Amino acid sequence: MSRVLQEGLKEDLSKLTFMNSTLARVFGVPDCRITRCGYTGEDGVEISVPKSRVVEVTDKLLAHSEVKLAGLGSRDSLRLEAGLCLYGNDIDETTTPVEATLVWTIGKRRRQTKDFPGADIVIPQIKAKTARKRVGLVSTGPPVRQHTPILMP
Repeated sequence: MSRVLQEGLKEDLSKLTFMNSTLARVFGVPDCRITRCGYTGEDGVEISVPKSRVVEVTDKLLAHSEVKLAGLGSRDSLRLEAGLCLYGNDIDETTTPVEATLVWTIGKRRRQTKDFPGADIVIPQIKAKTARKRVGLVSTGPPVRQHTPILMP
C-alpha cells in the first residue's frame, strides 16, 4: 500500500514516523491527513480525505490491482492475530491498564511519580495480582465473533 500511496504524493512517506501525521495532497486532492499508524499489526497508514473527494481518492487507490477493499471483519482478524485490543470489545471503562496488560502505555517516570489519573488504583495492581487479566488465545479454527457464547465440551 505504501508504494501505491507514494505514487500519489510529493512527500516522502518513508520519513513519516510511527504515530505521526502530515497534511498532504493525495493523488491531487488537497487537505488529506496521512497518519502512520495502523490497527492490524502491520506498518500502515490511515488517510483522512475531505468527504467531497473520498470516491476520487478511493478510485485512484483501487486502480492498482494490489489494492483491495477490506471490511471491519478483516481488520478484526488481523488485530486479533497481532494481539491488539479493541475498546468496547476487549476492554472498557471498567478495565484498568494492568487488567488489560497495557501497563507499557504508562511511561516509567509517570509510574514512579504516580503522575497519572487512576494511579491510586493502578500502582497497587502492578505490585499485586488482579482479579482479571486480558490474555490471548490461539484458535485452531475461524475466529469467534463478538458476543458469541463459547461452550466447553
